Amino acid sequence: MISKGRYAPSPTGPLHRGNLRTALIAWLQSRLTDGAFILRIEDLDQPRVRAGSDLQIMDDLRWLGLEWDEGPDQGGSSGPYYQSQRGSSYQQVMDRLQEQGLTYGCGCSRKEISKALSAPHANPGVYPGTCRNRAGTSNREGRVLAHRFRLSSQPIRVVDEILPPRRYHPSQEVGDFIVQRADGLFAYQLAVVVDDAQMGVTDVVRGADLAESTVRQLSLYQALGLSPPRFWHLPVMVDGEGRRLSKRDGSGSITSDRKEGISPEKVVGQLAASLGLVPAGSLLSAVELAEELTIRQLRSRLRQAG
Repeated sequence: MISKGRYAPSPTGPLHRGNLRTALIAWLQSRLTDGAFILRIEDLDQPRVRAGSDLQIMDDLRWLGLEWDEGPDQGGSSGPYYQSQRGSSYQQVMDRLQEQGLTYGCGCSRKEISKALSAPHANPGVYPGTCRNRAGTSNREGRVLAHRFRLSSQPIRVVDEILPPRRYHPSQEVGDFIVQRADGLFAYQLAVVVDDAQMGVTDVVRGADLAESTVRQLSLYQALGLSPPRFWHLPVMVDGEGRRLSKRDGSGSITSDRKEGISPEKVVGQLAASLGLVPAGSLLSAVELAEELTIRQLRSRLRQAG
């Protein structure tokens, strides 16, 4: 089977160095396995999308030397490559889950959930299952409800290419999660599974802050009878004061680096060095970085960095 990797940014603002580091490693993983690399724009949450961000993202990635084989401007057999154009695929999967009795309507507000979680013996952060036995998709007033996925009590073992393996009991430790909001918007957890499965993605490289999503996504893969990809969760990149980089505050913006005249070779060297892939101070292109490593070396050094 041909390896397929992907980078799937949200067009909500300029990329920062943490975003670029993930993109670099995702691209590197694909190239070191002679696989294809997909660029997918995750613009599902339209209210948060910033006009022109998708074009800026593509320009920044190309500036860094990261070319893709399939994507919005390249085309390919797995398109469309904007999530906002893939709604029919999500609806088909939702219909299938509903037919299997794996989703249910939920009318709980955040305030109600917070109150339930504050009760004695409640499991912090886990939806308490208030609406689990509810019938129908609307409440007495006719208001459309959100849809939650009904998690199994069977344990799931999560294996990662970087992080240590872990065993979860989904219904107790994670809790039933939303797959479609009350306003009709499909949730990230559902969309990303449908997209990766339909695009034939074999390897998902992303930040460790998304590692907890893995058990939810594996549960969906299992329910749909699909083979999941391999997951590579990278250490989260932080600034000099140990704070996680954020698009919201513009920290570590690559746009600023480019305006200051910093070369892409310097950025690639800094990003790679931050994960122990090359010595500090290295100046090299993305292609030159790929020539210095094997996939085994990449995996080993990323584990050490994690």
